[in-house]
Amino acid sequence: MTVLITGGSGFVGINIIERLLDENIHVVNYATLPVPKEAMDSLQGRKGNYHYVKGNILDTKLLDSTNEKYDIKTIIHAAAITPDLERERNSSRTITNVNYMGTVEVLESAHRHGIEKFIYISSCTVYGETGFKDEVLSESESIPLPRTLYEITKFAGERTALRYKTLFGMPVCVVRLGYVFGPWEYYTGIRQTLSVPFQVTRNALLNEEALLPRPGLRDWVYSKDVANSIFELLRSQELTYDLYNIGSGQTWSVEDWCQLLQKQFLDFKYKVVGNFEEANIDFFDPEDIHELSVERLKSNVGYNPKYGIEESFQDYMDWIKQIPLFWTDPVRNKMKATNFT
Repeated sequence: MTVLITGGSGFVGINIIERLLDENIHVVNYATLPVPKEAMDSLQGRKGNYHYVKGNILDTKLLDSTNEKYDIKTIIHAAAITPDLERERNSSRTITNVNYMGTVEVLESAHRHGIEKFIYISSCTVYGETGFKDEVLSESESIPLPRTLYEITKFAGERTALRYKTLFGMPVCVVRLGYVFGPWEYYTGIRQTLSVPFQVTRNALLNEEALLPRPGLRDWVYSKDVANSIFELLRSQELTYDLYNIGSGQTWSVEDWCQLLQKQFLDFKYKVVGNFEEANIDFFDPEDIHELSVERLKSNVGYNPKYGIEESFQDYMDWIKQIPLFWTDPVRNKMKATNFT
């Protein structure tokens, strides 16, 4: 079995690729950038074969030739631009074109080549304003009210993918990822909204104080739980629903994470300053989105998220000890951690 993943060089994509390779599933990563060398070292020697195709999802001919060359029957569409506010203002058309029309191009190629399963990677941010109102965000009850171009294009992509399912009988599944963090997160220039746990961990590694605008209580989801969920969806023969939330099923705060960091990095300091003006950690939203329901994932797919705060922290620290700190700096300087116990 060979799976094509678009945008697989992002950190979520790398986690998914690792999981699939471990299951002896061959993977073609179709992306504008290769994975970092350090990640490439991790992908080698696993059970499945890994191939990289440098390509833009708006390139119809290359998409078609890649699907043909590798006899692709399963596609995970993860490619997207995740902009900050400045880039949204400066590159509105590019964001819309890549995130929405790129999805259409991938769907069209999938339809032409008889793809047997298509997983569209969306985001919990499509809930938009509803994310701050509903106590629990349910796939069936919570109505998406997207605000930003990223949220709008992801929601449009969801609906379009499911329309292709209706029109052509294409086996489409949509997943809404919660706020993901974990191994291989790094500055790519494409995903500019880096997770809050990443930001505070980076500060701890560089011995810089973290100033939080608020405690940051959310159901943060570890990237390995996301990868495990995607694998279970891939291998499931009978999916009852078109749409699944992928969250952690539990909430904890960034302040809780900072307290764990203080046990590992002896000189690390943090403070909840209570406002955005003083903060050096970007939470992106003025308040915290509410918890995602993961009952569909548990009951229909049979997957229970395994990484709570303690499990994800220990795994993340173990990963950091093994991987050079290329990911801590925008220009990928080799910066050394201090006082790591």
